[in-house]
Amino acid sequence: MALNFKAGLTLLSALCLAPVGAMAHDMGTTNSEAEITEGLRAFFASQDKANRDGLSTTELVKRFYAEDVIITGEGDAVPRRGIKDAVTALDDWFAYLGPNGNKGCEFSVQDSLVASGDLASVFAVLKCKPTPKTKKEETIRQLFVLKRSPLGWRVVREMWQAGDFGK
Repeated sequence: MALNFKAGLTLLSALCLAPVGAMAHDMGTTNSEAEITEGLRAFFASQDKANRDGLSTTELVKRFYAEDVIITGEGDAVPRRGIKDAVTALDDWFAYLGPNGNKGCEFSVQDSLVASGDLASVFAVLKCKPTPKTKKEETIRQLFVLKRSPLGWRVVREMWQAGDFGK
């Protein structure tokens, strides 16, 4: 019985996913992994620049996250959901870093990328220079799931914790 159920579930999954892949291909949204990686690196670099240029937290969040984003991280009791919670999370981070501390932060996209059509996942590291308030470099490793939209790539899921990837 268990084997038949698993086989049926596998078949159902294959039938449901095949049209999605075909639609993504038909919409002209497929790119090589190298092209998607280049696009994602540009997306994160653009966010770094916007941050250094002094955009507000609301502006930064709206250009980075999808409306239905879910963010969870080390020590969070519950995930943060949506743009409003993302703004609060970024406000909290900026307050932690102290005045203009965020301007010393920069993303580094790691080489591991998984992409298909309009979805991609990527590991990144956010490093922030020491500030008078923190007195030490802050390093956060993150897993992002992104979706390509008419506005460009947007983060739909984020998970983070302190530390690097050991490089």
